[in-house]
Amino acid sequence: MFCPNCGTLMRPKKVEKELVYICPSCGYEMKRNPKSSAAVVTKVAADNSDVVITDSQKKLALPIVDAECPKCGNGKAYLEIVQTRAADEPPTRIYTCTECGYTWREYS
Repeated sequence: MFCPNCGTLMRPKKVEKELVYICPSCGYEMKRNPKSSAAVVTKVAADNSDVVITDSQKKLALPIVDAECPKCGNGKAYLEIVQTRAADEPPTRIYTCTECGYTWREYS
């Protein structure tokens, strides 16, 4: 789900036994349509180190790591490792701040 206001990837959050999507950048909230096949949060680890999201057939684990956000200075970020260049090149690390939602890349 992408925010219709700013285009940022929205994060699922459970509010009073109902799943809503919240934009980390602008704060826009949208209720989940129960008939849709959108991703839903199925497990949150007790120590908040992982969030497991189920999207119909696959699971995606987003670890939270120590990384300083260049925008707000927060010390925690979600980490995604993606192979954006040729296979013989190192992967790209994509960080998303847990506080403000700012996304930045780090190349090896």
